[in-house]
Amino acid sequence: MNPTQANSREYQQQAIDAEIRSLAESIRTLRLRRNSLSPVSSLPPEIFAAIFSFLRLPTSGTSPLGGNQDQHLSWLCVAHVCHEWREVALNLPFFWSHVDFTTLSSAGATEILVRSKSVPLYLEAWVPIGHWNGTLFRAFRKELQAHVSHICHLAISAEPLRLDRVLKRLVSPAPILEYLSLSGEKSRNRTIDEQPLSFVPDTLFDGSTPRLSFLELWDCCISWKSPLLRGLKHLKIRTPSADAMPSLSVWLDALDKMPQLKTLALYWASPTAPPGASLTFDVERTVTLPSLTYIDISASPGDCALALAHLVLPVLTSLCLTAWSGLMDGGDVQQLLPYVAQHAHGPQDTRPLQSVLTRGDEAHANILAWPVLDIDVEVHDPLTLLAATLSPRVALSVTSKVWHSQMHVVVLNAAMAALPLEALDSLVTLTAQHHAQQIMRPIYVVYWLRCAPKWLLLRRVRLVHHVERGFITMLLEDNGGRESPLLPSLTELIMVSAPLDEPWTLRLCDALMKRVEQGVPLQMLDLRACLPSNPTVVRLLSEIVVDVLSPEKTLEEREAINDMWDSVARGLFVEGDNSGAEDYSDTRRLRLGLRHRW
Repeated sequence: MNPTQANSREYQQQAIDAEIRSLAESIRTLRLRRNSLSPVSSLPPEIFAAIFSFLRLPTSGTSPLGGNQDQHLSWLCVAHVCHEWREVALNLPFFWSHVDFTTLSSAGATEILVRSKSVPLYLEAWVPIGHWNGTLFRAFRKELQAHVSHICHLAISAEPLRLDRVLKRLVSPAPILEYLSLSGEKSRNRTIDEQPLSFVPDTLFDGSTPRLSFLELWDCCISWKSPLLRGLKHLKIRTPSADAMPSLSVWLDALDKMPQLKTLALYWASPTAPPGASLTFDVERTVTLPSLTYIDISASPGDCALALAHLVLPVLTSLCLTAWSGLMDGGDVQQLLPYVAQHAHGPQDTRPLQSVLTRGDEAHANILAWPVLDIDVEVHDPLTLLAATLSPRVALSVTSKVWHSQMHVVVLNAAMAALPLEALDSLVTLTAQHHAQQIMRPIYVVYWLRCAPKWLLLRRVRLVHHVERGFITMLLEDNGGRESPLLPSLTELIMVSAPLDEPWTLRLCDALMKRVEQGVPLQMLDLRACLPSNPTVVRLLSEIVVDVLSPEKTLEEREAINDMWDSVARGLFVEGDNSGAEDYSDTRRLRLGLRHRW
C-alpha cells in the first residue's frame, strides 16, 4: 500500500468517526428532548431533591457511621437514570456528606468534600498499621483540619502515634460535632505493655464541642477533667492502663457534669478499689444520674463494687457487669453481689425479673435476667445467645483463672440468691446451661435444693448440658409431699443434649411419677433437642406426661451443634485478668459497639 492510499484510508476513518460522534450527540440531544416531555420531568428540582433524600436514610436506623461501606454511595444509582437526575444528584451537597477515607483515594475524598460544601459531615477513617504512606496520611489530616467546623460525626481508628498527630492538630472549635469515636489501632506483633497509648489532649477542638453527645474511646486515655466529657449523653471508654484510671473523687466530679448521661460503658476505666480492702465501703458521697438507663462496667469485683456503691441510678433499666475474680474461693464476687442486687430492680421497673438464663463452666459464671417472660427459651445457639445479651435487665459475667473446681456453681448459687427473685417471688422461666467437661453432681443437687423452695411461680425449666442430672436428683429427694412440693407451678420441662439412655430415663420416670403423686404433674416434656434414642423411651415417658416431644436431630447433627457451642459460645465470654490487658475479640468488640457486653 502506497502512502497516498494509506492517507486516504486514515482520512475516511476520521470522517466516519466524526460522523459517529455527531450522530451520538444527536441521539443524546433527542433523548434529552424526549425525556423532557415525560410527566415526571415537569417536577421542579426541589421535589427531586426531597425524593432523593430518602436514599440517604440509614437502613438500620443507626448513624451513617454504622452502615456498610457501599451503603453510603448506593444513592448514586439515581444519577444513572437520566441527565436531569444526574445533574440534580451531583448538585445536592447532603448527598456528599459521608466520606470514608478508608475506601476512597485522596483525590476522591477531596472531590466529595468539595461537593459537600458546608453541610454537616460524617467522616470516618480506619488506618491499618503500615497501609498508609506519609503523603496519604498528611492529606487526610489536612482535610480534617480544613473541615472541622462542620463535622457532625467523626470516627478514626489509627495506630497511637498517628492518632496523636491528628488530635494535636485539631485545635479549632467543633460547633456541630455530635459523635466522636477514637480508637488506637493495636499491633498484633507487640504485647499491650509494649504499645503506646493515644492520649486525648484537653486542647482537642479547643475544648469547644457544645453539641457533643456521644464519645467512644478505644485504647485511648483521657483526663476525666477534659471539657469533652461535659454534657454527654453516651460515653464508652476502654483503657487497658492502670495509670489512666481516675481517682474516685475526680470520677464523681466528672459524672456530676453529665446529668443527661443515658448510657455509660467503662472497660477497665473506672476508679480502682484499694487492693485487699473489704468491699463494704464507707460512702460519703454519691452522684445521681437521673437519665442513665444503661450501665456497663468491666473490671475487678472490687472496682465494680466501688463504682456501684457511689451511684444513684433512679431510671436504670439495664445493669451489665463483667468481673475478673482473683480469689480461689470467689469471695470477691460474693462481696460484689449486694451492689448488684441494689441496682437490679427498683421503683422505675414496671415488672419484676421473670426470665433467667445461667451459664457456667470451670472458669466462667454468667447470668442474664429479664423482666419479660420466656426470653431465655429463644436462646438455642451461639447467635441467639449473642442477641439475647443485648436486652437483659441484669447481665453478670464472672471469669477467673484461679477458681477451685466447681466454684462457678457456688458463684451462680450466690448470685441467684442475691438477685431480687425471692422477695418478689417472680421467677417464671429458667434456663440453666453447663459446658464443663466434668461436673460434680452433688454440687448441682445442692444448688437446686437451695434455690427451688424460693421459686413458687417457676413454670418452665430448660436444662442444657449435664445440668439435668442434678435437677432430677432434686425432684427425687423432694420431701415436701402434697402439702409443699418443690416448684409447685412447674408444668414444662425442656431437655437439651440429654443422653436418654436407660438408667437416665428410668430415673427421670421415677421423678416424674413422684410429681404425679405430689399432685403437681408435668404437662409437657420437650426432648426435641436431645440425642436420638430408642422409641421405647419416648413411649415410656408418654405414659406419665401427656405431651412428650420426641428428638428431632440425628446423632451427627446433635454432635455438630455441641461442637459449635463448645467452639463459638465460649468465644462470647472472653478470658482475661484484672490488669485490664485482655485481648478483646472482634465478636466482643462488635457487641460492645452495639450496646452490649459479655
